[in-house]
Amino acid sequence: MLRLKKKIFPPILLLKTQLNEYWYTFVDKLEKKGKYNLAAILKIDTPKLTDDDVIQLEFPNSTNKIEVERNQFDLLQFLRKSLNNFNIRLEISVNEAMDKKYAYTAEDKYAKLLEKNPALETLKQTFNLDL
Repeated sequence: MLRLKKKIFPPILLLKTQLNEYWYTFVDKLEKKGKYNLAAILKIDTPKLTDDDVIQLEFPNSTNKIEVERNQFDLLQFLRKSLNNFNIRLEISVNEAMDKKYAYTAEDKYAKLLEKNPALETLKQTFNLDL
């Protein structure tokens, strides 16, 4: 009688720890290849692994989502091989409220810093500083 070896997957806790390690290894490889945009997008959110082998990601806009979806084949191939789990898949959602936490203009940056340290207003007034 022919017996097939059953594929053994690592425990989920070990996978979650290793996922972050391999995730950033992949990001580093992208940067070395000059794919800085995709690397930056993958750094926006920390991947979360569910019990049913789904990697959940959340991005601030649909452009980021589309970019990751376009490149998911290479990402998933790398992660599946590295983690020895070929059931892993991506689930990407868009949360436009996340976009609010990124400061782009000088005024936005100042407002963010002021939230963290209200004494900045005193400093700005004392030295008559502009933005």
